[in-house]
Amino acid sequence: MPAGLDLPASPFWTFTLVVYQKDGVSPACIALQDRLGLDVNFLLLCLYAGSRGRTLSAGDFARSEERVAPWRKNVIHPLRAVRRWLKEQQLLEKAPSDQLRRSVLGHEIESEGVQQRLMEAAVTIPEGASSASTAAKNLVGYIGWSRVNLGDSDKGDLAVLLSQVFPPLSRDAAKALL
Repeated sequence: MPAGLDLPASPFWTFTLVVYQKDGVSPACIALQDRLGLDVNFLLLCLYAGSRGRTLSAGDFARSEERVAPWRKNVIHPLRAVRRWLKEQQLLEKAPSDQLRRSVLGHEIESEGVQQRLMEAAVTIPEGASSASTAAKNLVGYIGWSRVNLGDSDKGDLAVLLSQVFPPLSRDAAKALL
């Protein structure tokens, strides 16, 4: 990650860094983002809150969205667009373009961490008993709040997230919670 921001510690960000490395989590999050327009950080917030036994409300989603929308629009989305464009561009040779793309990715990841800290400031999530069913309820609540319709592959991706955060929950059992 590029040197720059000296951000305070964040339990949500620490959770994210661990979860995002688990098998299938990154592709599932990106697929849900690309297919449905969902915000990966909100998906992770649902899981994080569930891991602490906290049910999120429509008001929690609305407060978080109000807090992060300008940051996402003006920082994260432009960085993502540049990174994706660099991956496909044909003006530069691959090596220098990839080097620049990796640098932009580092800034994009850092900006996602800022968004999560903004979300933590909007919604208090104290420690509590971990609950896969609460996390599933949070995901269903976020889907409803986002006004998107889930297809079978979307439910499968959500099941990947739940099963990876709440082992030994199987993907089938996770899907049944949704």
